[in-house]
Amino acid sequence: MEGIGEKFRQARMARNLTIEEAARMTKIRPSKLTEIEAENFSHFPNLAYAKGFLLIYGKFLNVDVTPYLEAFDTSETMTIDGYSYLQDNPALKPRRAEIARARAPSNGKKSSLLPLVIGVIVIFAGFSLLRLLLDIKRIKPTTERDAAAPTVVTATPVSTPAAIAAGIVAPRALPVDPTPAASSAPADPAMAPTPLPMNSAPPAPPPTAAPIAVAPESQAEPEIRRAEPVHAEDLAKAQAALASPTPRPAANRFDIRPLRKTYLRVTVDNGAGGKSMERWINGAEAPLQFSGKQIAVKVLDPSAVEIRKNGRIVGPGDADVRIE
Repeated sequence: MEGIGEKFRQARMARNLTIEEAARMTKIRPSKLTEIEAENFSHFPNLAYAKGFLLIYGKFLNVDVTPYLEAFDTSETMTIDGYSYLQDNPALKPRRAEIARARAPSNGKKSSLLPLVIGVIVIFAGFSLLRLLLDIKRIKPTTERDAAAPTVVTATPVSTPAAIAAGIVAPRALPVDPTPAASSAPADPAMAPTPLPMNSAPPAPPPTAAPIAVAPESQAEPEIRRAEPVHAEDLAKAQAALASPTPRPAANRFDIRPLRKTYLRVTVDNGAGGKSMERWINGAEAPLQFSGKQIAVKVLDPSAVEIRKNGRIVGPGDADVRIE
């Protein structure tokens, strides 16, 4: 009887299919199809898998595999004859153990980074907390610190009557003018004051730098001062000062300082006719000075100039400055 592998190969060649195309259509790996066509079932886990692949491949190629499946039927008594291919081939290497050993170093590295990350987080949190405490102390109100500071009480000495009496200095008498009052009588007999009788006594000597005697309050006596005579010359000067009016300044001094560029027109009224100035000004110019009783100012932007009268800024309602 022709082998099942040869029948599969001939059917595949008749349909002009390669191993890769048949594997893609049957969802079976190309290596397994090659082993089935070579009738090598030693790499299958057991004959049940090989039986399933035969059915799938036979259905795809329209090959009847029923006569060949009887060879894969097992009896009720399990023997090792059907699994002899497992003893002929060498044992495969434990791949899972290699994978586990290869992953062990990587797991160790990841676990070693965890304490480092935790340490960095703890250091950052501690630094942030310390900075927050310093900021709170810095913005603490000064009233609390002032309240905590001790209050210094200064004792004020109480003034006693004895201390007040010790601070009183007895006044000294001024020298009396020896000029007789009769000398001023011929000048103006109506305005001359009546001379007071006084004893003719020599003028007092000039005071010397002597220590000032402090007399107690009980011995101090009021000093009696004598009125000085009024001379005609002093009276004439006083009357002339009262009669002459206080001179007023003839003109005011106005200063106009430009703050930024604007158009300005100034008309000065000095009582004998006025003069005017009209031009553009800017903030780089020096202040403009005018002299007169009153001025009239016309400016496009009132906030672009600063007006002073006699050194003072002109306020609203000034009668000498009219802003148009």
